[in-house]
Amino acid sequence: MLPMIQMKGVTKRFGTLLANDQIDFDLYPGETHALVGENGAGKTTLMRILYGQYTPDEGEISIDGKPCSYRIAGAMKHGIAMVHQNFMQIERMSILENIIMAAPPAKGGFIQYRRAEAEVKELLDRFLLSASPGTQIGALCVGERQKVEIIKALYLGARVLILDEPTAVLTPQETAELFGIIAELKKSGKSFIFISHKLREVMEVGDRITVMRGGRISQNFRRGEVDETDIARAMIGKKEISLLKNTIHDKPGPAICSAKNLWYVDGSGVARLQDFSMDIHAGEILGIGGVEGNGQTELIDLLVGMKRASSGQVSLDGQDITRADIRTRREAGIGYVSEDRMNVGLCLDADLNENMICGREQARPFSHRGLLRPSQIAAYVRETAAHFDIRGVGEKGRIKGMSGGNLQKIVLAREISRGPKLLIAAQPTRGLDIGAINFVRARLLEEKKRGTAILLVSADMEELMSLSDRILIMCAGACTGEVTDIASATEEMLGLMMGGITNSAKKEADHA
Repeated sequence: MLPMIQMKGVTKRFGTLLANDQIDFDLYPGETHALVGENGAGKTTLMRILYGQYTPDEGEISIDGKPCSYRIAGAMKHGIAMVHQNFMQIERMSILENIIMAAPPAKGGFIQYRRAEAEVKELLDRFLLSASPGTQIGALCVGERQKVEIIKALYLGARVLILDEPTAVLTPQETAELFGIIAELKKSGKSFIFISHKLREVMEVGDRITVMRGGRISQNFRRGEVDETDIARAMIGKKEISLLKNTIHDKPGPAICSAKNLWYVDGSGVARLQDFSMDIHAGEILGIGGVEGNGQTELIDLLVGMKRASSGQVSLDGQDITRADIRTRREAGIGYVSEDRMNVGLCLDADLNENMICGREQARPFSHRGLLRPSQIAAYVRETAAHFDIRGVGEKGRIKGMSGGNLQKIVLAREISRGPKLLIAAQPTRGLDIGAINFVRARLLEEKKRGTAILLVSADMEELMSLSDRILIMCAGACTGEVTDIASATEEMLGLMMGGITNSAKKEADHA
């Protein structure tokens, strides 16, 4: 059987950076070819070349045995669709409008909305998305928005789906659902290129596995031939690989941040946060777990100051900040690592210096009498970038095009260098490779040791159990359980709480 896609000798340079170096890659009908590697290894660049977003400097691409050269429109005609890690969506438009925008069904010059709505509704039901086609994209949580991207590719009739970190924002149950859909679609001859850092998933879903390192192919494997350690070694070139864990659970210090009886009712009258209370202590990592969309985002927004509580109180180091604005809260000692580093955490069109001092541009030593001091800013950024191992800054210092791991390091560097009393870290390792995950974990554990109170919000149960000193689980905007004995915690226990079964209810059920 001939491959439906063949890439031979593909090379791509960005200035002096060699992103892809003589890459050979192919894909057969009805298979899933997994592509793994550290952030910056060249995976996404290679796929953007296949998708037509980039033009290769050298090499050739053949589809169905015929050499071709195309841009994105040509890729879509060949049935190649790419589900990007960073969503290509317009937040103020509906799910339906975002999906049909590239190819609206029309007759006589008029868009057939009813037909499109029925087709989209069928796909939403298939992916177990409860939202209607008319729901505004901006109202969805991150996991739901990722599903819409996958649905859009299927709606456009893709026969090859390039999935760039598709499960990074999905719960285990949603991931299992996605894998089931992939298996069904493969039976009809559709093929998948699966880019991921989650090696267990790669081994489960990939028929073949290609590992990239430093812009080159490191190794190729077939399913069943290797284990996770073999793949990890091929990725980073080291023999011993393990994720860092929080092994020191000392008695924490005084409460740094307290939330008392917080309620948040949205514009539609829905209670997104219900009577939520918590204390976060100095030198403690408090984990917040739960299926996404159950009040975690609203809790963060209330703490940071992006939303106002309907009732309740928030205090930081004994100071009532319930009605304080964002700037006041940040100056009081709140640091924030957003789950959306691309749109909230960073400005991609700004340079590294501007992103690193954002929010502190009026403070010494960065400015004097209202004027920025470029030499002091540059010196600070050089020192901080070296300490946080930030690499791959583009032309004129622009951060657009940097790998996800390096972008996350910029956010961490900026927030940690402020010396926060409370550090809020939302999905801090989402979409990162093993090396970058360990880097982030090391920085969080350093901050814990320094006495910083850390709120870790994560949909990754392994991450919660590995880093937290305590865990609170949220469901439907309320706390459904607290885990204080992390050593005895299980994923099953956390999963029950995520489903709304409280500690007390579970004890009563067990007793019965």
